[in-house]
Amino acid sequence: MGRLPSLDSLRVFSVAARHLSFTKAADELHLTQSAVSHRVRTLEEELGVVLFNRIQRRLELTSAGRSLAQRVDQAVADISRAIARLDLVDDARLTVTMLPSVASRWLVPRLPRFHALHPDIELQLIADPRPFDLRTTGIDLAIRFGRGTYPGYAVTKLMPDRVFPVCSPRLIAQHGPVTTIERLLDLPLLHDSATEGDGSGTDWRSWLDHFGLSDAVCDRGQRFSDAGLLIDAAVLGLGVALARGSLVYDHLANETLICPLHLAAPTAFAYYLVGLPETTGRHKIVRFRDWLHAEAAASTT
Repeated sequence: MGRLPSLDSLRVFSVAARHLSFTKAADELHLTQSAVSHRVRTLEEELGVVLFNRIQRRLELTSAGRSLAQRVDQAVADISRAIARLDLVDDARLTVTMLPSVASRWLVPRLPRFHALHPDIELQLIADPRPFDLRTTGIDLAIRFGRGTYPGYAVTKLMPDRVFPVCSPRLIAQHGPVTTIERLLDLPLLHDSATEGDGSGTDWRSWLDHFGLSDAVCDRGQRFSDAGLLIDAAVLGLGVALARGSLVYDHLANETLICPLHLAAPTAFAYYLVGLPETTGRHKIVRFRDWLHAEAAASTT
């Protein structure tokens, strides 16, 4: 043969062979009886053999028809098993994208708890600041720090955040205690350049505006393109960073960072889980989402 017949024609034939009725096959396939009859006739012409004996008001498979029906049924069963195996692989792997700082500072330290609860899910993390089209990349979910407006996607709010100054205990030991914002601004300031003017409310200017100090000078100091780098610089004693609480709770707990002045401001952005509307009910996504909710709730209490 020059080419194989279409899979759709073989599928229609297979259903008709099972029912020995074009009418019943049409009901199952949501086609008209004439459409089923036409496709079977076209298949017979392509193959050059008669597949059905049309006997008054009933059908009977010819020997060629019986042979083809058996082979098609076997092929469909093989394809179904292959798809089932693909589904098992797909169900085991969950791909999630997020900012590098969120991955390293918030999610990864919590992963041992997730794997203890869900050892069957193979988590694949993509730490990348760029937005991804989940439909074209095969990525299951994205964790985003933003306003929650993501048209065409299913969006779940995970948690709000707040910003406050943090620094190494060594820095305070060198410069002395901080009791006012003015005294804080005398220390070396560290900046996350990606947040300046992005509307997130996580830069020094936004923090000072929140406390009524719009005229205070805060533009001096070293700048970093990522919140993770900013926090690393603060841990090393290079200065005072304005950090999101979600990214420094562990550092505060083990005292590699301290809060020299306990003044926190809410961020304009929050954390959201973003996914495809058609996949929100998938078992692996539901389990990961529920776990994220529990971890987010624990982080904000």
